[in-house]
Amino acid sequence: MRGATGELAGFAAEVRFGGLPAEVVERVVRHVLDSVGAGIAGSVKPWNAIVRRYALRETGPGACRMYGTAGTGRPEWAALANATAAHGFEIDDYALPALAHPGCVVVPVALAVGEEAGARGRAVLAAAAAGFETVVRFGLATTPSLTSDRGFHVTGVHGVFGAAAVACGLRGLDAGTTASAYGLAASQAGGVTEYTRSGGEVKRLHAGLAAMAGIRAATLAGDGFTGPRTAVEGPRGLLRAFVADPRPAALTAGLGERWELHGLALKRYCVCAGIQAPLRAVSELRAAAFDAGDVEEIVVGLDAATLAHVGAVGAHPRDMTEAQFSARHAVAMHLVLGGNDPGHYERLERAGFALPEVSALAGRVRLELDAEAERWFPRRLLARVRVRLRDGRELCRLAEAPGSPASPMTGEEIEAKFLGLAEPVLGRRAACRVRDAVLALADDGPVAAVLAPVHEQHARRSA
Repeated sequence: MRGATGELAGFAAEVRFGGLPAEVVERVVRHVLDSVGAGIAGSVKPWNAIVRRYALRETGPGACRMYGTAGTGRPEWAALANATAAHGFEIDDYALPALAHPGCVVVPVALAVGEEAGARGRAVLAAAAAGFETVVRFGLATTPSLTSDRGFHVTGVHGVFGAAAVACGLRGLDAGTTASAYGLAASQAGGVTEYTRSGGEVKRLHAGLAAMAGIRAATLAGDGFTGPRTAVEGPRGLLRAFVADPRPAALTAGLGERWELHGLALKRYCVCAGIQAPLRAVSELRAAAFDAGDVEEIVVGLDAATLAHVGAVGAHPRDMTEAQFSARHAVAMHLVLGGNDPGHYERLERAGFALPEVSALAGRVRLELDAEAERWFPRRLLARVRVRLRDGRELCRLAEAPGSPASPMTGEEIEAKFLGLAEPVLGRRAACRVRDAVLALADDGPVAAVLAPVHEQHARRSA
């Protein structure tokens, strides 16, 4: 089929594990592990529990497991709950320069549809690889214009296509049917980024809605319901509707021959991707051994798009979303509390988002445009941080986002991050069992083994 919709559909329908380059397999396995860890950690947050309760209440009988419960459900509803949890604490993956969030949608769909089908690991990894590539390609074609010009959220727009790619691939749908599913997915794409201005937890839900919509699109298309075969590139298609400056060639250039997954990135801190580099700079500057009370002013230099995304919320966030999207507050928290890990944000949450020492320092943080960060964006996420101390010293550091393509995590660091997220929720033994089941997918281990320890742990607690 000609056209971007048809070419993307043909790609998703044809991907097989045996044709995946070894580096793609390794990268996908690592990002599956990272996404599962993010979902386990996110599952304990109250806003994600609301979505899980809703899913359990509305689903019909099904075998698909969910984080945070011994209950099970149908694929759409399990994916809704699990994707919301995976995106629900700002510790999930992203991509550069695509500026997309693939793992939080792709992985929950692969687990849910894979469990329904009784799939083995290699089929799941092949479908997940197609899903990751699809989301990244949409990111390359649409961002930053999608958000900067129109205010749409990348996860809600890109994610439906990644989810549909995974669901169609695992169900063995042909290229024509997959193209129809993409046509249906396009009409369910959406999500706006007003949360960066006035908070609210809806941002977490965008991943769940995209995961659910992609499975729904695949199910309806598989049953014969049709969608437009040019839904992406057509004159009334997604690119025209959602993007002021689209790059349609990025969707299909070298598709099937060249993989774009080298741009995938992992987060070190549970905040927006745009705040990762400032926090690394602050972490390195802390070696100078000064206290928060010694600081006269902190100046954080960022690129223009990141400034718009993480600069609207000031020193006094009112909820978790605002806290995790405020560069000022996150930098101050790092210096006062010593980090930006789940435990630090739980402490902030218990305090009603009002820790006086953090807020006071956040009020002395100023954001500005940095020419070097602007020059590299979106290929790299850089930040320049200057700390002016009351004794007259000025410290300065230019840093790159840790876990990004130019500063990647090692395999050992990725596993340590996973255990750091999963162990407080599941305990050491169950967390290690989940890790081992994910790593066994490349050896064709069963997908059902991934969430079985999660399910068993909650079943024991509810007994």
